[in-house]
Formats: sequence, C-alpha cells, structure tokens
Amino acid sequence: MWWYVAKRLLQTIPVFLGATLIIYALVFLRPGDPINGLIGNKPVSDEVRQAIRDQYHMNDFFLVQWLYFIKDVLTFSPDFVGLDGQPVFQKISNALPVTATLAVMALAMDAVIGIVVGTIAGLRRNGVFDSITLVISLILLSVPIFVVGFVLQFLFGVKFSIFSATVGGDWSIGDLILPAFVLAIANIATTTRLTRTSVANNLSADHVRTARAKGLSNGLVIRNHVLRNSLVPVVTYIGINLGSLMAGAIITEGIFNVQGIGNLAFDAVSRGDAPVTVTVVAVMVMIYVFMSLIVDLLYAVLDPRIRYV
Repeated sequence: MWWYVAKRLLQTIPVFLGATLIIYALVFLRPGDPINGLIGNKPVSDEVRQAIRDQYHMNDFFLVQWLYFIKDVLTFSPDFVGLDGQPVFQKISNALPVTATLAVMALAMDAVIGIVVGTIAGLRRNGVFDSITLVISLILLSVPIFVVGFVLQFLFGVKFSIFSATVGGDWSIGDLILPAFVLAIANIATTTRLTRTSVANNLSADHVRTARAKGLSNGLVIRNHVLRNSLVPVVTYIGINLGSLMAGAIITEGIFNVQGIGNLAFDAVSRGDAPVTVTVVAVMVMIYVFMSLIVDLLYAVLDPRIRYV
C-alpha cells in the first residue's frame, strides 16, 4: 500500500511540470500585451514599460519564463508577484479558503442528496419515484448553470431573502449555502443517475441472491451487499469532483460575488497575468491529483477484493 502511495506521489512531479508548461505556453501565445491589461488606457513611458517587461522576463522565450516560474514556486520566493505587484502566494492563500469551503459544501450536498435519492430510485426502479427523478435530473443537466444561478439568486436571495444574494469579502458558511447548491446541481443530477443505475444492477447480482438465500434481512442485504458495491463507481465520480468543482466555480463565484479562486483566475486570465494564472492552475492540478489518489485508496475500503501493491 505505502509503495503504491509513494509511486503515485512521484507521478505528481511530471504532472505538475507538464500542466504548468502547457498553461504557460498558452498564456504566452495569448494575443495582446499584458502590460496594457494591467495599466488600461493610462499613458506609460517607454522606460516604465521596459522596466516592467524586464522585471517579469517578458522579453525572454516562454521556456525561460517558465523556468523562472518553477524556481519561484519551488523556493516560495517572496519576490514572486503578479503583474499588479501583489505576492502570488498571498493572493492564493486569501482566495483558496472560500473556494475550498464552497467546493466541499457542494461536494457534501452532491454526495448526500445524490446517493440518497439515487438509492431510493434504484430500489424502486421503473416506479413513479424513479420516473420523477429521471425527469428532474434531465432538467437539471439541461439548464445552464448561470441560468439556474441567477434564478435561484433572485428567488431565494432577493425576493424571499432566505439566503444572502451576494457573498463579498466577509463571508460565512451561511452565505455559501446557496452558491454551493448552485455549484452542485449538475453533479447531483449525475450522481443520482449513477447511483440509481449501480444499485439497480447490483440488486440482481449473484452475491445478492446468495445473501437473500442465506436468510439475511432485506435491510442487511441492501446495506452490506448492495450499497457497498454500488458506491464504488459513485465514489470515483464524487471524489474527483472536488477539483472540478473548484475549477468550475468561476461562473458561480461571478454570480454571487465570491472572492475566491474562480474570480482570481478569471481576472488573471483577462489581464494576461501569467504568474497568477499558472499558479492557480497548478493548485487545481495538485488538488485533482491528490483527490484521485484518495479515491483509489477508498476502493480498498469499499471492496475488500481490491489490493494495491
């Protein structure tokens, strides 16, 4: 087990290097001058412009810029700043907690609602509840998230004032309930359908029939033999969703004015701020990789037949 974990952790090195190199190349190929994105229409002398380009190595080839980036990241250099002169790590540390909290809340809603509703639909397959669940799931998957976000924001944040319409800088857990639900909606629909299909398939499996033949109660069969095996593909989907939820929070954070990683990434990409953009992407990549490792390790807990060597 530990050797498997060590191998997976070593694999993060080429993943990190490859992902940052690709993103840095894309930012480098982005049309326009990033200095114009920083200063806007303000007049700037050629000397100041050249000083900025020298400070951020903009006259160098993108591979050289990328190597400077790797050095600053690995050494946690205090001089590693964005185009606005603000430390990149400080920006990340300020924005990451709210986005991580938002993503974890959305993940919890996805897991609880999706698994519970999907399990009930699977146990009552082809029934009325299953049909209603299917229709609702298809509707949630079909409607764009920004439409759902604005509608729920208006209804529950403005009209009925049940939740906060916007979050802002001084946020609390209560302020993130509505944004987290909006972020989780599409995933809830997918988790529900995935759980329903997995439970329905396991109900007719040989080991379930054997357990029933032994005289085990229906509740014991469902809990120990149906749900445990049915959750393997569901855990895979939910586990890797944490990284995708954090990356996909850009729209939700924009709607509810959440000052998180999504807004930070959008502003950085708009300005062509390579240090901030690539650092945010690197954080997302690492979160995704570590969540994939955790999901793989959970397989052995859910299914004793799975062993890692």
